[in-house]
Formats: sequence, C-alpha cells, structure tokens
Amino acid sequence: MDPELLMERCLELARNAASSAAPNPLVGAVLAQGGRILAEGWHHAAGLPHAEVECLRAFGDGPVPADALLAVNLEPCAHHGRTPPCADLLIARGVRRVAIAHADPFPLVAGRGIDRLRAVGVVVELGVREAEARWTNRRFLTSIAKGRPYIVLKWARSADGFLDRHPREGRGVQRISTPATDVLVHRWRSEEQAVLVGGRTVANDDPALTLRHVSGRQPLRVVLDRSGAAPSGSKVFDGSAPTLLFTGNHRVGVNAEQVQVPPTGDPLQVVLDTLHGKGVRSLLVEGGAELLGHFLHRGPWDEARVITGSALFGAGTRAPLLPMPAVRAFTSAQDRIEFHLNGATTEDAWCW
Repeated sequence: MDPELLMERCLELARNAASSAAPNPLVGAVLAQGGRILAEGWHHAAGLPHAEVECLRAFGDGPVPADALLAVNLEPCAHHGRTPPCADLLIARGVRRVAIAHADPFPLVAGRGIDRLRAVGVVVELGVREAEARWTNRRFLTSIAKGRPYIVLKWARSADGFLDRHPREGRGVQRISTPATDVLVHRWRSEEQAVLVGGRTVANDDPALTLRHVSGRQPLRVVLDRSGAAPSGSKVFDGSAPTLLFTGNHRVGVNAEQVQVPPTGDPLQVVLDTLHGKGVRSLLVEGGAELLGHFLHRGPWDEARVITGSALFGAGTRAPLLPMPAVRAFTSAQDRIEFHLNGATTEDAWCW
C-alpha cells in the first residue's frame, strides 16, 4: 500500500486524541500488507500505550509478515519513559519496513529511534507527509523548539467591530456568536491545555472557562490579574476546574493556585515560562482587548481565530485588527469565522 495513504490514515487516527493526548504528541500507527490494512491504533493519553503498541496489540501475537509496512507519523521512541521503547518493540516483533513522517525532537529521542531501527536492518522511509504531520503536532513541536506553549488567540466581534457593547447592563457575557459557533469554541477549548483571560474580562463577563457543550478534558483556567480586578466569588474561582492566577499581590479567599508577577512591565514571559514549566503545550487566549493586544503587539502568538457575528453594537471596546489576511474563512450559521497564521499566507490554507 502507498505509504502516503497509510500516513494519511495515521494522522486521522492521531487526531482522535486531540483533547486527551497532551502533553504527549498526537500519534497514529497503521500496519499494512499489500493493499490491506492489518491493524491500526493511536496514542490515547499520557501514560497509556503508544500508537505502535496499540497497533501491534490489535494485530495480535502472530508473526508480522516480512513484507508488511508499519506507518507512524512520529519517530518511535527509543527510551524508557512511562512506557518501554517502541523502537525495541518493532524490532522484537519482526517489523522490517517502517514509514515515518518526521523525527521526534524530544531530547531523549531525537533520531535515536530511527538509528536503532536502521542499525538492525529495518528499512525506514522518512519524510512521508511531513508537512501535514508537523501541522498536526504543531503544539508539541512548538513547545519543544521554542520553550513556550503554542498560542492561539480567539475573539468574537460584532458586525461593526466591537468586542462588547457600551454601556454595559450588569456583569455577564454579551453574546455575539450563535449557539452553533459556541459549540465550536468549546471544542477549541477541549483541544488546548489552558485558556487565559485578563482580570477585567473576569470582572465584566464572569466567564466559567469550562467545557459545557462538548466532552473532553477541562483546560487549566488561567487568569492574569495584577491589579486584583477579578472578584473573589467569580466562576473561575469556583473550584469546578483547576485555576492558575497570576497576580501582583497574593489574594486571600481565592480558590486558585497563585503566582506573583512584577507590578510593572510585561508579565507575559512569566506567564509563558510558568505554563511551560508545568508541561502546558498550548494556550487559548480568550480576552480581553488589552491582553489580546499585548500578545499581538509585544508577545508571541501562532494562530488567531476571529468570529464575526451579525449583531450591531454601535459603541463599545474595539476589536483588535490583524495586519495579515485570513488563510481560511467560512460561515457557521450566521457567523463568519476567520483563521490567521502568524507570518503565513493564503497558501497555508490547507492546514485547516
């Protein structure tokens, strides 16, 4: 079977764990002989068997055919972590041909798995659907290469370009997007390890920042609130999901882990360093305007997802403007949704 087609299937399998695998990468594996798939599997969550193990378990205990090809989108590991080395498993089971999308940059792997396979005569084809595979694991790869989470900015704006309506009529979220788009946003939350808002957003909107419309792992709720604007009784401090509070001064009576940040200067580096130290591979930034502006103009960011609703606010907080065009846009119900990549062009639209 064509390695390209097998790798396409590997990536489909890998994405089954989009809301559960982190901080581990998304990995799928397929074993095929001729034009027939013999077995397949994917990595479900950290601490559970890797994709190659799942695949070979599904195949069974019998001998692997000498002409079979095992495709996996990330280099098999070569070290003892939470599970034994997958490269050793492939050798022990008699796999003779392996197709790999790209090497694993994790320092304990970094080519050692490929070298171990080739050293015993396994034929390794490297670089199969590499660009698509790297896109699938962009969170993991960015974390390893840059020492920070992969950063996705998200905001919703009215048809006339406002994040909210002024004057406000009390504390609460001002709805811009349709219910169908709200479900999509909750799916986005499920795919990132942490979601970040500023203290003023907590004070104004009182968001829960939890998954309610889809199933999946609750993201770590992160609040940047140096001035103490967020009331202690806010939903993000209700204990229903873990919360990390970055504050200028320790807060009493707040149900959250607290990290102190300097009273002046840009606090984003402290936020990103702390999250990276906790193994957080990705971060969804949901507002408000000042925090989004910090990321857009001073801090790093990788993606921006912009929702434009049909409502007209007339006056309010202006939504950020992006200097680059969307690489993809579509309409969901009555909302327009745009995807932007930092430094990318419309040629990158295939990513979505």
